[in-house]
Amino acid sequence: MASFEGRVSFSSLPKIEKSNTQFHYADDDFIDAEWPVHEGGGGMTYPSVSKAEKQDYSYQFPPEFDSFGDDTGYDSSQEHCGSGEMGGPPEVNLKNVLTGMIAIVTGRNKVAPGETPEQQQQQPTSNVSFLGAEKNGDTYLHSSVYTPSAPPLFEPVAFNYSAYKEILEAEPPEWLPDSSSIVCMQCTSPFTALTRGRHHCRFCGGIFCRTCSKGRCLLPVKFRERNPQRVCDACYDRLDPLQGILINSISNAAQAAKHDVMDWTCTRGWLNLPVGFSMEQEIYKATNTLRSYSQVSRLNPERSIPLAVLKGAKGLAILTVAKAGALLSYKLGTGLVVSRRSDGSWSAPSAICSVGLGWGAQIGGELMDFIIVLPDIKAVKTFCSRMHFSLGAGCSAAAGPIGRVLEADMRAGDRGSGMCYTYSCSKGAFVGVSLEGNVVATRMDTNLQFYGDPYLTTNDILLGTVERPKAAEPLYGALQSLYSSLQS
Repeated sequence: MASFEGRVSFSSLPKIEKSNTQFHYADDDFIDAEWPVHEGGGGMTYPSVSKAEKQDYSYQFPPEFDSFGDDTGYDSSQEHCGSGEMGGPPEVNLKNVLTGMIAIVTGRNKVAPGETPEQQQQQPTSNVSFLGAEKNGDTYLHSSVYTPSAPPLFEPVAFNYSAYKEILEAEPPEWLPDSSSIVCMQCTSPFTALTRGRHHCRFCGGIFCRTCSKGRCLLPVKFRERNPQRVCDACYDRLDPLQGILINSISNAAQAAKHDVMDWTCTRGWLNLPVGFSMEQEIYKATNTLRSYSQVSRLNPERSIPLAVLKGAKGLAILTVAKAGALLSYKLGTGLVVSRRSDGSWSAPSAICSVGLGWGAQIGGELMDFIIVLPDIKAVKTFCSRMHFSLGAGCSAAAGPIGRVLEADMRAGDRGSGMCYTYSCSKGAFVGVSLEGNVVATRMDTNLQFYGDPYLTTNDILLGTVERPKAAEPLYGALQSLYSSLQS
C-alpha cells in the first residue's frame, strides 16, 4: 500500500486531573489551501493539516467518576494500528471478543508450565481487557463488566424535569370551533359526515380526523382528567415519554378507593347491580360479594366454599349476573378476575363481562353473585384470553333474598382451557336444572380507563408484574377476611 506524507497529525487529549475533574478537548483546523499530490500518482491530492490553537472545553464529572482515567489520559499518538502491544487497555469490539473466546476454547489463556501469570499476561494471546487469568489458570470476568452503563429507569437522574416542564405544567386549551377548519389540520383531508368526522385533540385543541387522532394518553394534572383522552399524533409523541409518570400519579388505579362503606347505612351495598360501568364499581361489587360470603361462612359453614378448594385456587373470578327466562334463560353480567402469584399475594384485577344462554327445566328470574374458582394455571390463562367460551351444567334454587347455585363448567379460549367451579348466592324467585353456555370477554376499554396504559394486556395484569393498584385495597382486604373466616 502506498504511504502518505506526514501531513496529518492528531492532537492528543491531555490528562484528566482528579483535582478539578475536568477534561480538555483539542481540535485541529485545516489551514492549508493546497492539496499535495499523492506519492503513488494518479493526481489525487489530500489536504495538509497542522495543529491550531487549542480550545478548551470543560465538563464537570459527577463525584462517582473521580476514579475515571487513573491519572492517565488518552493519547492518540500512542495508539498503534497493528496487533502488537497496546499502550493501554484495548477497546471492546467484536474482533476482540471473538479473539478472547477462541483463546478460552484453545487454552491459550492458561498459564504454561514454568511460566508465571505475569509473563502470560504480557503475551499477546488475547487482547480482551475484561478477561483475566487466576493463579490456577482459570479465567474470570473483571468486576467492571457487571457495572451498569446507564442509570435505572425510575431513578431521579433518569428523568429530566426541565425538559418536560412545559408539558407537565400545561393548562387545558380552548378548543377551536368546528367551523374554523374544513380539512384535517394534519393530513389536510376534507371532513365528511360519515367517513371522516371531526375530532378535537384534548391537549392542543386542534381539529383532526379519526385517523390522525387515534392515540389515547393521560394528560397533565391541570387538565383534571384521570381517563386517557384522545390526542392528535403530534401531541401523542410529546406525551408518550411522560405516561409512566402520569400512570403512577393521576390514573384511576393510583387513587384511593372512595366508596368503601358496605353496611346497612349505604344503599349501594344492599344489592349488587349486574352491570358495572367502571373498574371502581367492579371492585366495590366484588368486595361486597366477598364480604357476604364471609358472613355466610361464619353463620353457616356448610353453605360456604370449602377451604380446601380456596386454598388450592390459583385465581378467582367474581361476577354479578342477572338471569331470567322459562325453559330458555338469558344471562348478563360483569365482574373482575384476580390471580394468585407465586408469593401468595393477589394480582391486579382485570375487568370481564359475561353473556349466556341456558336451556332446561327452569323458570323465573334471579340475581346471582358468582365466585368462580380457578383451580390451576390453565384456568387462569383461559381468562387471559380476549374472549373464551364455557359450557357446563348446574342447578339453581332461589326464593327471596337467599338462594343457592352450584355449577361446574369447562372453559376454552385462545390462551388455553381449564375446568372451573362456580359458587354463588342468588336473590329472586327461580328454580331449575339447566345446561349453560356462556361467552366471557375481557373489557379492554375498562382496563384502559383504570390503568391508563394502552399497551397493557390481560396477561400482564394477571401473570405479569403489574403492581397492585391502590384503588383495589378494599378488594384485597375482603379476600384476606374471607380466608380468615374459613380458617377460624
